[in-house]
Amino acid sequence: MVRCNAVRLAVAVAILCCCSFAQDQDSSDPNAEFDRLCSFSWPSTPYDVGRDFSVKLSYHHTPIPDIQVTLTPSGEVKDASGQLRVPISAVTDSSGTAHFSAVPSGEYIIGAKGGLEFPSNELTVHAKGHFDKKIAIEWPFDPLPVRTLRGKLITQAGGSDVERPLQPATVELVGLRSLKVLETQSTIGDGSYEFSTIEPGLYVVRVIPPAKDEKTTAASGNIAIELDPAAKESTIPDLKVEQSECAGVQLFRRDAKGNW
Repeated sequence: MVRCNAVRLAVAVAILCCCSFAQDQDSSDPNAEFDRLCSFSWPSTPYDVGRDFSVKLSYHHTPIPDIQVTLTPSGEVKDASGQLRVPISAVTDSSGTAHFSAVPSGEYIIGAKGGLEFPSNELTVHAKGHFDKKIAIEWPFDPLPVRTLRGKLITQAGGSDVERPLQPATVELVGLRSLKVLETQSTIGDGSYEFSTIEPGLYVVRVIPPAKDEKTTAASGNIAIELDPAAKESTIPDLKVEQSECAGVQLFRRDAKGNW
C-alpha cells in the first residue's frame, strides 16, 4: 500500500481501496501472523494544516467537482470550551478544490460523499504555527490494469498452509466514481468469478466472503481495477482472502517468487 502525503511521502500497503495487498509474508508463527494482521493499516494519510486550508481531489489525475468533503472529528469529542465537536463540510469547485476556513483545532478524518469510493485520511488542524494550506489527494492510488474482469479467490484452511478455492463468496463490480454496483457474481467450485462488463474504465472489485455464522455481518475487501484493452495482465491475479476481527477482510496476491 502506498501512502501519499502532501506534507511527507511515506510508503506502506494497498487497498485498492481500496487495493489491500500484502506481499512477501512467509512467517509460520501463528502469533506473528496475528500481530501482522492486527497491525495492518488501511490507506490513511496524516496531514498537518492550519485553520484555513483547502483539499483538492483528483480522480485518475482529473479534478473532481461537486463532491462533499467532510471533516469528522476524531479523538476528543469536545473542544477546549466543552462544546461538542461537529463535522465540517465543504463542496469541491470546478477545480476539484474544497475550501475550509477557521476550522477548530484538533484531529479529524477527511472523507468524501457524493459518490466516490474514497479512502479516509487523518488530519490534524493546528491553531498556531506554519503548516500546510493545501492538501492534494489522488484516488485511486494505483489501480491494477487488466484486459478482462476475471479472477479467482483462494483461502487457507484455519492456520494451515493448505490452499483451497474460496466458495461460495460474493464478488461485486462497483463503479469507482459512482459507487453503483454494476454486477454481482458468486465464485464457482474452483473459486473463480467473471464479470461481463467490457467498458474500459476504473472499477472496484468488492470481495464478500461468506459470514462465519448467521449473527456475523459479512465484511468485504476492495481492490481498484482499471479495465484496459492494452493492459499487460490478461486477468485479475489470483487473490488470497484472509479475515480477521481486528483487520477485517484483506486481499493478498502472489509476488514474482510465488509468495503471497
